[in-house]
This record gives sequence, structure tokens and C-alpha cells, in this order.
Amino acid sequence: MKTMNMNHIIQCGNTLELIKQVPIETVDLIVTSPPYWAKRVYNGEGELGSEGTPEEYVKRLADFFDVLRPYLKPTANVFINIGDTYFGSGAGAWNKYLDEEGNTTQVLKERKEKYYTLKPLQPKIKQNGKLYQNKQLLLIPSRFAIEMQDRGWILRNDIIWHKPNRIPASVTDRFNNMYEHVFHFVRQKSYFFNLDAVKIMGANGKMKNPGDIWAINTQPLSGTEHTATFPERLVETIVQCACPKNGIVLDPFLGTGTTWIVCEHLSRNCIGFEINPDFFHFAQERFNASTSQMLLNYDPNN
Repeated sequence: MKTMNMNHIIQCGNTLELIKQVPIETVDLIVTSPPYWAKRVYNGEGELGSEGTPEEYVKRLADFFDVLRPYLKPTANVFINIGDTYFGSGAGAWNKYLDEEGNTTQVLKERKEKYYTLKPLQPKIKQNGKLYQNKQLLLIPSRFAIEMQDRGWILRNDIIWHKPNRIPASVTDRFNNMYEHVFHFVRQKSYFFNLDAVKIMGANGKMKNPGDIWAINTQPLSGTEHTATFPERLVETIVQCACPKNGIVLDPFLGTGTTWIVCEHLSRNCIGFEINPDFFHFAQERFNASTSQMLLNYDPNN
């Protein structure tokens, strides 16, 4: 299945196959959020994130981006949003779901259970008293970043996406997690980057570098079972600084279409691949609704 709108190419299928249609060294930016390890069920057995160990996941994920590397311009940027997990996480974490007031909400509980399930998603790994012991934070994002470095990618930033509206967790023996990582990789030391496009106002009234801690609220979507959408504002910041006008942005895990919508708003071309048909169709509907709203808000005098 394929959708073409202006200069966007949006397809449903396996990215590692669909990418072969893209000419070598044409993509200006990859911005994406791949499935996290042992967190969600999207497409069934064998999907990315279902590997037997965190080490296998890190290697497979790095292999994935190595396949995409030839399709990037030498001056391209890669921004990858990735979250962490704890060893032993499973059924107990999702037996109830609390809203911001600490109340159980049945709708969200059922939504969680559909994609997280009440069974532990982590494969059975024998505890070893070292990395593999219950309650251990696995540092998967850091392990992934180091693996990418070992393969020759240059890591320019480890951006902290702070989520001010993060729903409180019921955990009582550690602090609630309020952030995720967004890694910025490049192929070479000289690359496209427009810092002026994303500068913010400083206390002295002058524009300044926004830094590497971004406070951006999560953006829940109604009408979809996808539980891990990243917000438009996060993608907007990345696209504005890391892709030239009329450039090409690739999202190999398109999900609900956030990158596609942002590219349309910011006059960039989007290549988006999504393997899940339900998410693909929702992305189409969401994009069409978004562009219709843009036409309603259009002011020919501006």
C-alpha cells in the first residue's frame, strides 16, 4: 500500500525492503522512534523489540540503521528517540493504571493491557547478579549509542526529552522517570545544521542556543491504539534545525504519522514506512484531517 501526496511517499510494509526503492544518498534527515525492547506488542512474533536479550536488541537496532546509512546524504542528520526499561518489568507494572490524580482509569487500563499485555514481555533471562537482576535499569539507550559509535557513527548530542506532563507511576522505591533520550548522529564531521531556526529567547532579551534538555509535553492521540506516539513539537524542533527547506525526511517507523504531518507543515518532503496496517491507515486519516485544518486556517493575506 502506498500514499503519495505532493512530494511525500508513505508506504505500508517492511522498511528494510521498501528503502531499496530510494536512491542512494538522497535523504537529509532521519527522525524516528523505534520500538523499545520488551515494552509493547505491535506486530507479533519476531518484531523489533522482541529480542531475547537487551544486547541482541541493541545489535539488531544498530544493524537496522547501518542498512539505512547509504541512503543518507553525507551531510545528513539522524535523530533517534529511544527509551529504557528495567530488568524484570512485567505483569505487576500494568495490573492497574493510574491517571494524574492517582485514580485507576478502566479505558486506559484496557488500552495498556492490549499492547503491553498482563504477561511479562521480557524473555526469560536467568538472573546473574550483575546486569540481569530484578529492578536493574538496563541503560539500553546508552548501550545503543555506544554500539553506534563503535560502528563509525558520530554522536553529536544526547538530548534529554523532559516530559512535564508525565503520568505519575505507582512505584514507591525509586523516583518516577520523567525523560527519554533523543540521540543525534551524523555520518561525518561537516553536516547541515541550522541552529538559528530553533534558538530561543534568553533572559537578556537575546536569542540563544536552546540546549540539550527539551521540556515538551507528551501528545496523546484519540482514535488509535498506538501507545507510544512522540509529540509534533519534538519533531518540529528537529526538522527545523536538521533538514533544509524542501529537503527529504525519512521516518522508518512512521507509526501514527507525526513526522509526515510535521513535514507538510514545514515544507519538507517525507518518506514514511510503517509495517502495521492499522497504524498506517490511522496515519493517513490523521494527515488528511491535519491538511484540511490547514486549509481552513489559511489566510491569503499573510
